[in-house]
Amino acid sequence: MFSSNGKTISKWLAPFGIDLELSLSEQVRHLVNDSRELSAGDIFCGVNGTANKGRDFIAQALAADCHLILVECQHSAQHGTITTKPSTSGIEVAIIEFYQLNQQLFTLASAFYFHPHQQLMMIGITGTNGKTTTSQLIAKLLSANNQPCSVIGTNGAGQIDQLTAIKNTTPGATELMRWLQQFTEQQQSAVAMEVSSHALVQARVQASLFDVAVFTNLSRDHLDYHQSMENYAEAKFQIFSDNGEQIAVVNGDDQTAQVWLTHWHNKKNLIVYGRSETVKQYQQFVYAGAISHQHSGVTFTLSSHLGEVTIHSQLIGDFNVDNLLAAIAVLIHAKVSLSDIAISVKSLTAIPGRMEAFSRHNAPLAVVDYAHTPDGLENALKACRQHCQGQLWVVFGCGGDRDRGKRPLMGKIAEIHSDQIIITNDNPRTESPEQIVKDVLAGCQQPEKINVMLERQQAVLAALTQAKPDDVVLLAGKGHEDYVIIGDQQLTYNERELVRSTYAHGALS
Repeated sequence: MFSSNGKTISKWLAPFGIDLELSLSEQVRHLVNDSRELSAGDIFCGVNGTANKGRDFIAQALAADCHLILVECQHSAQHGTITTKPSTSGIEVAIIEFYQLNQQLFTLASAFYFHPHQQLMMIGITGTNGKTTTSQLIAKLLSANNQPCSVIGTNGAGQIDQLTAIKNTTPGATELMRWLQQFTEQQQSAVAMEVSSHALVQARVQASLFDVAVFTNLSRDHLDYHQSMENYAEAKFQIFSDNGEQIAVVNGDDQTAQVWLTHWHNKKNLIVYGRSETVKQYQQFVYAGAISHQHSGVTFTLSSHLGEVTIHSQLIGDFNVDNLLAAIAVLIHAKVSLSDIAISVKSLTAIPGRMEAFSRHNAPLAVVDYAHTPDGLENALKACRQHCQGQLWVVFGCGGDRDRGKRPLMGKIAEIHSDQIIITNDNPRTESPEQIVKDVLAGCQQPEKINVMLERQQAVLAALTQAKPDDVVLLAGKGHEDYVIIGDQQLTYNERELVRSTYAHGALS
């Protein structure tokens, strides 16, 4: 139960122009804006969505014995009007009309939980690819250097080894502030948080929340939502604040970022990272040179505005070098020495489902990765090629009810960068799997040479069985996920466990 700690509900609401004279307990649970998540004692924030109004769920809130109801109203004149209705247990519950509740929800939740972000170093990571890996690398490295850091993102929320699943990569305001308040209670120092373009456009988070804003890269994705790459780029740029205090960590090798950097508003609070020497022109930079790929990982020389050090990492591929550089830039800002960074990086292991390698004697190297965009697939294939002595295999599909335009692009990329291709299901949802495959094959020059095997487990086992020991098999798209969505059904499927158990029990022999 969340305690108001002496701050009454009336004092909490007063800055929002609501004069509450009702007698209310100072002990409440949480702010909740999803009626399905309500428990007794919560305060329900009934915001208006595209399909439903917040007041449509008042009955559900009363049935859940909520403590108080704030409901979004249409006109400013209604703001602050209070009525009451009995809950299921017979207690009179105040229902307060709140004008523009959706727009005010972030500020309202922040005030309710006593601005927990102000006690944490808030690190926001946005970009098409690399958000999850970069956020978890930051959390692991900071925690290894006595700055305990939690994460919020695709793989869940919490301390890195105790993640709880969440519905959205970037939670809504009430859920987010609840997590941050919990992190302060756990005496965390920082939070590395994935920030989706949807969350930025929908104002689920504000740029001012972040002490450090990291941009990884931009490539085609989510155009079904943003409509154009220009809109998509503009959405990502919204993570940056011009308040003069936020530190921006930007990938100087990315084309979109290069355009931004030509007219950057505050270069003294900017750290640029990359694998091209042009990043050295900036006042603060992090650069990887003399990159060497081994079967066990990568080695490179880390140059920065603070000096040089040699980095050894177990991670695979150049794009993981990029992820490491972004994380290292954050650590430099957090005053971690280069020597301590080198020691910490050496012990890092792969993030689950992110270029996670599995090996067994006399079997191909299997790499499970979440790559589900054209750029992500190309990067994963290029990374695998750097560690491949024989043929490079790829097993992948494309999600249904999503951006169709990327499907032929992914087919073309797979054909260019791999030797053997199996196209399979990847959450076809309500679309025809055969139509999805047809869209992918439309981008291929020789579709007749490509294998199609819609049952994903069968496709994976076929690749692992047919590939030779010197080959590499990239299993792209599922990554950390433990399900596949076919039609309206979410079926249990864990690719990481499939590969691990297959190799552990020698099922390929």
